[in-house]
Amino acid sequence: LGKKSNKRALRYWRNVGLSFSTPKEAKEGNYVDKKCPFTGNVSIRGKILKGMVVSTKMKRTIIIRRNYLHYIKKFGRFEKR
Repeated sequence: LGKKSNKRALRYWRNVGLSFSTPKEAKEGNYVDKKCPFTGNVSIRGKILKGMVVSTKMKRTIIIRRNYLHYIKKFGRFEKR
């Protein structure tokens, strides 16, 4: 009959830049996600946010808490938000 080959098919993954390293699951995994920036057809654009993760309940979405100061013109002061 045919030969069994232990070679796995080559997997497509890429380096997205912006000092992100490609995860091991993206290089060696077997999932298929067209909206994954490492294995799919999505580019990362916009801002890089720093903050604390509050919730991961939604699928492929997280809620981030960012602390920043907001200026109030009337009082000439900043408030934490």
